[in-house]
Order: sequence, then C-alpha cells, then structure tokens
Amino acid sequence: MATLTPQFFQLLEAEEKDVFFQSFQMQSLKYPQLFETRNSTKAYEDRIRIAGLGTFATKPEGTPVAFDDPVQGTQVRTVHQTFALGWRATMEMMEDDQFNVMNRMSSELGESARDHQERLAWGLVNDGFTGTTYTGLDNDTLFQASHTILKGASSTTSNILSPAVALSQTGLESILTLASTTTSDEGRFVDLAPSILLIHPNEQHNAYVLLNTDYKPGSADNDRSTVVSSRSGLRPLEVPYLSSQTNWFVFSPPGKNTLAWNNRKSLTFSRAQDADTFDQKFYGAYRASVMFDEWRGSWGSQA
Repeated sequence: MATLTPQFFQLLEAEEKDVFFQSFQMQSLKYPQLFETRNSTKAYEDRIRIAGLGTFATKPEGTPVAFDDPVQGTQVRTVHQTFALGWRATMEMMEDDQFNVMNRMSSELGESARDHQERLAWGLVNDGFTGTTYTGLDNDTLFQASHTILKGASSTTSNILSPAVALSQTGLESILTLASTTTSDEGRFVDLAPSILLIHPNEQHNAYVLLNTDYKPGSADNDRSTVVSSRSGLRPLEVPYLSSQTNWFVFSPPGKNTLAWNNRKSLTFSRAQDADTFDQKFYGAYRASVMFDEWRGSWGSQA
C-alpha cells in the first residue's frame, strides 16, 4: 500500500514543528568482527571435510612401511536466500512533504537492511546449542559435547563446558584449556589462537573486570589473574542480538573459526515510478547465507 497524504498531513504544513525521525543511529555492524565474508557466484555452496594421514609408526628392520588412507566425511550444502524490502508513496505525498521525510525514508531501507544482516548472522550463534537451523560438516550443532572425529584415538570430542559455568575466571580458564587441547580429525593439536570473548551486553562489566584486572578478581590475595587480556589475548565483543544474556563464547578470529557470511549479491537499492499511479517505489535487496563448516575455533558455555 502506498503512503498517502492523509496519513502524514502534518508534513504538508510549512509551519515550524519538530519532526522526530531518524534521530538515532544504529550501532556499527558487529558480525564482520567474527564472520569471514566469502563472495559467491553460485546459487549454493557445497562443503566437505577430509581427514588426512595419521601419525608415523615404528618400522622394525626388514618390515614393510605402514600405509594410511585419508577419510572423507559427508557433504553439506548451504543455499543462498534473497532478502528484500520496499515502500512506496504517492506522487502528491512526495511533492508536498515540507520536511523531506519521504525522501529520507529511502535511507531507512539501509538501516533496516543492516539490522536484518545482524539478525541473520547472529541467528547462527543463537542456534549453536540446538542446531534447529544450522549444522556443520559433522551434521551436528556448533556447540556440542560429542562432535564426531573422522579418525584418531577418540571417536568424539567436545567444545563446550559441561557442566556449564557462568562467565568467570574459572570458566575462562576451563574454556581456554579446552581450546589449547583441541585436536584435528587426524589427532594433531592445532593452533587456533582464541581471541574473541563473545558476550551479551549484560555481561560487559563482568567481562571488563575479568580481562583488565591483573590480579585475581574478587580476591584479597596477590594471585595473578590468568585470564587478563595481556596474557589470554582475549578481547570482548558485545552483541545485543544474542538471545541469551548469560551464554558466553570464545572464538578464534575470522578465518580460523569457520563462521562464514556468503555474499552472493551485495545490498543494492533501486527506485521506480508506477506507470499508472505515478507512485514512487523504493526497493532494497541482497542475497546471502550464513554457515559454519566445523566447530573448531568455537567454544561455548550455556550458562
């Protein structure tokens, strides 16, 4: 339905008045600080994981060399989606608007798109413990106590704290230990360099104390803090789009964690005039998808 002059008759009067519109700015985009952006030229993205070779084995004199084979996992497909929004106004509304609100409304499409992109990206993390929408190459949730291993000494491994621990020095110590003992599908210890503490803004003050206190927080003794940023390398990332105010996460930087924003078509805007009514139409659209390949580089506590 088009925006008509009777709906915004106040904008048609030239007398002085305050028009409260677009008085606030959105926060800067958060998701690029965690997600790797990948450009796509296809309708979908297929991924598959392959485990390489195991470790060397002793070869007694005169005996054959032991051989090993790579192992292939399952294939996962992510299909891009199109997201769009538009609005329209009558010719009369556009011409008679004394405060230029209608022309500024096109920039509102940009704000709406940015908000949607944030909700799309962080929806993956919000789904991380349930896997209702997103699963990885092991056909499991992003955060799981029993991720399957293609080969190696054990068949499963975990990237969560179980039982869950609230954000604290004890919790951070436990999750950093979990990160530093993470192994690949071949059973090798991997360097994932965890550096991002993802939290809801409700935990920002707690996180600040933990990451900026040289000595053990809340203690009267002189024990040094083991999780202060200068030692742990962690920096906080506060995201209001997280659905839980108490869950918290540690991630490797983009590219070392496998969270990805697939950019099939960047956000574009267009404007057209209806041939019959002369209404002005404004559109915004983009094509994208979000996904993760595997869990390594991501750790969480469902506190």
